Amino acid sequence: MPLPVPRNMMLQSSKKNLSIDFFSDDQLEKIFQEISRKMHDDVKRISYHQRYFILVKFLLRTGGRIDEVLQVSPADVNLATNTIRMITLKQGRDRKTGMPREKYRIIPMHSDLRDTYMQYLLERSIRQDSHDLLFPMKRQVVDLYLKKIQNDIGIRVHAHKFRHTFAVKAIMDNVPLNVLQQWMGHSSVFTTSIYTQITGMDTSEFMERVR
Repeated sequence: MPLPVPRNMMLQSSKKNLSIDFFSDDQLEKIFQEISRKMHDDVKRISYHQRYFILVKFLLRTGGRIDEVLQVSPADVNLATNTIRMITLKQGRDRKTGMPREKYRIIPMHSDLRDTYMQYLLERSIRQDSHDLLFPMKRQVVDLYLKKIQNDIGIRVHAHKFRHTFAVKAIMDNVPLNVLQQWMGHSSVFTTSIYTQITGMDTSEFMERVR
């Protein structure tokens, strides 16, 4: 059973004074509820808000960087293999060969995202093999929308915070670091390991699992 992300939890890296903020499950629920409210109240622009609803879900369920998610097309989503092909913008170089790493990575598609995505395609009559962008918008426009959500619900909301949340959830659900590294497109597992340094939470329940 997946572990919920606790409230008021901060992640501290090995670098001094560097903390990473992420959402609790309660906060995520408020965000999706607010976008759903906008879809209900702003009927003339319901498709506009629907696009942001699935964009946020893509950010949360893939751990992709905002600029990477904005480049996803339906052709990158393989419903047969249940995977998403995502460009890796910060690919880095292989330490042994010195060659650039793979430009793309393959991420398993979460069932929650798959359901929302398929409904989105059906409602908009979008072809699954289309190479048109799913989210034809600028990053600055996305930032403005999330800022409005932030003002409406009183929670700090920005695109990269969903990426951090994805990583923390994966760590709490015991996803191996090397697997998470591949999903997130980190050039080094040491970058991924920062998410293992979770502080400010009651860890006693984990001790009970030790056999």
